[in-house]
Amino acid sequence: MRELRILYHGLGMAGKTTNLERLKEIYKDRVYDRIHQQTTEGRTVYLDMLMLKFHTSVQSSDVIVSLFTTPGQRRFSILRPWLFGYTSSVVFVFDSSRDIQENMESFYEIKNTVSVNKIVVQANKRDVPNAIPLEDIKEAFKGIPVIPAVAKDGIGVLETLREAIKIALSDEEGVVRTS
Repeated sequence: MRELRILYHGLGMAGKTTNLERLKEIYKDRVYDRIHQQTTEGRTVYLDMLMLKFHTSVQSSDVIVSLFTTPGQRRFSILRPWLFGYTSSVVFVFDSSRDIQENMESFYEIKNTVSVNKIVVQANKRDVPNAIPLEDIKEAFKGIPVIPAVAKDGIGVLETLREAIKIALSDEEGVVRTS
């Protein structure tokens, strides 16, 4: 059995947990485990985890895809480098409703720890008024796949996961466990 570890990172309230919730709904028959704690305001405490079990036809084996989120609040920033170091790929959830510079500051946290070829950007909240133009986001992340999304509606969620899995499987040096 192989295990891929995919980390969702971004600003607080960018949509990381929402992605995992939509994936849990989409793959309800493949959920292996789920850990989630949140405050009464809907903020994630520490981190989220969702494990999905798939059977691949390529290698005729089972694959566990472990999805984690980083805590978006600054007070948990000390945990992030540890989480970044144990990933097969990273989804950076870009909050289209917030300032591009604020998003980039969050992105720079992973840029120095994770290889750029292990990252996919999800441009979330494309439905909000005055969303940052998609072309501006693509320009900021030259060479990195950018997938538009409205995670709360499930739009772009599956496409983002597929790209992250493709990246994880193509990276032979990434964290891929076999047993």
